[in-house]
Amino acid sequence: MKKMFTLLTGLFLTVALMAADRRPVVTINSNNNFKIVIDGKSYFGDNITIRLSELYGNQHSIKVYEMRRGYFGRTERLVSKSFFQTGRKDVMIRIDRFGNISIREKKNNRRYERDNDWDRFDDHDRNRPRF
Repeated sequence: MKKMFTLLTGLFLTVALMAADRRPVVTINSNNNFKIVIDGKSYFGDNITIRLSELYGNQHSIKVYEMRRGYFGRTERLVSKSFFQTGRKDVMIRIDRFGNISIREKKNNRRYERDNDWDRFDDHDRNRPRF
């Protein structure tokens, strides 16, 4: 019975530790025909969700190229570039129709850069001004 209990406890702890490994998720929303390059890797498409382990923790670069078809083949023109850090946060990258980049970070299960109130203060009421 002790062996069975020890085995089940070890199995439970292993599963719990594997579930705690949280890699950041990069979500890219764009409507036009853009080539998106993150740290040298190219991505194409309208709505992309990327789960990459190498995006963990460092500073990363993103470049947006506009893809055009010409008479002599495809051309690409650099529209915008930016830098972002992931840490243990999810990143949402939005690219508008002009190629401008907006980057927002989401902490674990919270909404993007917002708390539950509609004001500029957080949920803990500690930093509200005293009148």
